[in-house]
Amino acid sequence: MKFRSSMWRRLSAVLVVSSLCCGVAHAQLPWEAPLTALQNSLTGTVAKSIGVIAMAISGGMLAFGGELNEFTKRIMMVVLALSVMLLASNFVSALGLP
Repeated sequence: MKFRSSMWRRLSAVLVVSSLCCGVAHAQLPWEAPLTALQNSLTGTVAKSIGVIAMAISGGMLAFGGELNEFTKRIMMVVLALSVMLLASNFVSALGLP
């Protein structure tokens, strides 16, 4: 019985020390910095300009591209929808809403 009690004490001590070390030694992962840079550039002026250009091109192709096949029309609709969502997201964040 004394062995089990000693074993539980050691195990609990190891768990406490390892949990404290893990909390202190939390390092930044190597891909966090590039992803943060990508997020910042996709939520700024680059995203607004890409959204406006994509909306203009896809809208123009849908309006004036009479001989487009169904697949191309659907792709243009997807691009148009994505650009509207991107611009809406930037608009909402510019207003300060969550």
